[in-house]
Amino acid sequence: MKRRRFSTQKICYIEASKFQIYQMYFQKLPNWLVLLVVLLMGFSSCTVDKAAAKYELQGTLIKWQPVTLTFDGPTVSETDSINPFLDYSLLVNFSNDGDMLSVYGYFAADGDAANSSAASGNKWQVKFSPNKIGKWKFDAYLMHGKDIAVTPFTLAGKTDGLWNITGEFEVAATDSTANGFYKTGKLAYVGAPYLEECETGRAFLKNGVGSPETFLAYHEFDGTFKKNGADTPTLNNGLHEYSNHRKDWKTVDPTWSDGKGKAIIGALNYLQSKGMNSLYFLVMNEHGDGDNVWPWIAPEEQTRYDVSKLAQWEKVFTHMDELGMAMNVFTQETENDTILNKGELGLERKLYYKELVARFGHHLGVVWNLGEETNRTFEQLKSYASYIRSIDPYKHPIAVHNHVRITGERFQGRPLDPIKETLTPLLGFKNFEIPSLQLYDTTEVHKEVLKWRNLSKKNKRQWVTYLDEIGHWDIGITTDTAANNNYGMVMRTSLWGSLLAGGAGNSWYFGGLDTANNDMAAEDFRARDQWWKISANAIKFFEDHLPYAEMQNRDDLLSSKKAFCFAKKDELYVVYLPKGETTDLAIGDGVYSIAFFDPRAGGKLFDKQNEGWKITKPNSVELSAYNGEKDKDWVLIIGKK
Repeated sequence: MKRRRFSTQKICYIEASKFQIYQMYFQKLPNWLVLLVVLLMGFSSCTVDKAAAKYELQGTLIKWQPVTLTFDGPTVSETDSINPFLDYSLLVNFSNDGDMLSVYGYFAADGDAANSSAASGNKWQVKFSPNKIGKWKFDAYLMHGKDIAVTPFTLAGKTDGLWNITGEFEVAATDSTANGFYKTGKLAYVGAPYLEECETGRAFLKNGVGSPETFLAYHEFDGTFKKNGADTPTLNNGLHEYSNHRKDWKTVDPTWSDGKGKAIIGALNYLQSKGMNSLYFLVMNEHGDGDNVWPWIAPEEQTRYDVSKLAQWEKVFTHMDELGMAMNVFTQETENDTILNKGELGLERKLYYKELVARFGHHLGVVWNLGEETNRTFEQLKSYASYIRSIDPYKHPIAVHNHVRITGERFQGRPLDPIKETLTPLLGFKNFEIPSLQLYDTTEVHKEVLKWRNLSKKNKRQWVTYLDEIGHWDIGITTDTAANNNYGMVMRTSLWGSLLAGGAGNSWYFGGLDTANNDMAAEDFRARDQWWKISANAIKFFEDHLPYAEMQNRDDLLSSKKAFCFAKKDELYVVYLPKGETTDLAIGDGVYSIAFFDPRAGGKLFDKQNEGWKITKPNSVELSAYNGEKDKDWVLIIGKK
């Protein structure tokens, strides 16, 4: 990585509270004279402190790849009486040929806290992902004042609370040999049913790992321990080690603090090698199920952030960008969604969102999820979403995860129909893009995904619909060797059922029983090796054979209620045929070819033309299993020649 150190124009740094301080010492002087003294001392320091008038730039200076600016500023600590997270605010305006992004920075201790575990220092950083080539100019401002971090401020004209550094750098075109999102670009919401890779323009299909939700409860992160929460006797001290994945780490991969992190990095390598391109994880579960993940120096210190822990998280997230693995960042869960400001958008919650955005918003595959199994009102959810959107220069998509639908009386104050009651008020809302669906009954997946895709389109803001959790809480996706292995059912109802409804992808939950490799205790992702193959088969089929961004559900063209159809009418039809089923398909005029795909085995298409279909009447064909193999599911692709 290139490292450059630049001298800049003079720095002007005057604390916003300086005027009040000098008033105390010079009470008998008129206010105008006190102010003059303050300004003169401030301007004097601007001209004298040449050593401070420097910054360091790190990065490859290539489009989409991160640029880090490090500034020398006031020396403080995580526990300083002047809170460096709350009472300072670093904002950097980046501009390029008329485009401008306002990016918040953060306190970085000694600038190398991931390795040093430093809690104090004078380094202040901002991370920026350039979305254009050419010359970028920046203006960096540091403000100081009580609660300034959560107080909106403008920078019009000269302000006596302003620290200002300017500079510029040149960004080259995307590296065609780069990996992951550094090659394909940021995932962006574009008003369509799928997120889009900004560099390639391709629609993105999520193939996600949904467990462990406590993925960041890793024993080699600083300040990480199990406080309370549910017992996890299969884990050492309630933390993950992922020891079986140390062998998946490569010598070119990142570590921290003299070799820490190999196992968690190796786990990501393994998952990416199996075709997984997304990870679902909590960044705060204090008082929740695991009670072992939080960004603060202690669970009760909710305005004091653990700089070294977050710098170590950053190592992991950067590797995810390089692998092309999207970050589904769950900001809270049902058990703790009133921890911050009793569920309201107050000081601690605003600071929490700001720190997350400042430290991790530059990553390219981010989805901000407002809460797992949310209990919050739609007014609260809208306030969270609007605040995040206001401080996130990259406009990452925003999601929310619903409680499961139950019957009978309301349970613990939860909505009777949590999907409907959570999502309906959000239809058409400008700061919301993704319903993160949880469904207890897998037979409802297809119709529910289709419902919200269509309703959102009708309300003139098309949603990107994710299926993020399925089945009974204690089962989810079983392991390969489980006696109750459910891969066939999940493949049919949830994987293909979701995708052929027009869903934008899935995450796979491991079940809540206290057994090895369940949701919170998962250590070895190889326990579901066969499932990763089945799931990847579906994504590869879509990417290799379908213009899926141009297609929509057309179950109305089928005679069978158990089959699914996804079509570009009169051109291309994809039909999922469960084992033992047949169906009529209404098609347009013309000559068509047919091919068959085994969704469990994957691999090549079978295209024996006289097997598996027959013309029953004009513009209608009867579809059946390939070569009479009715004991398995088949995917049929019918295309106009």
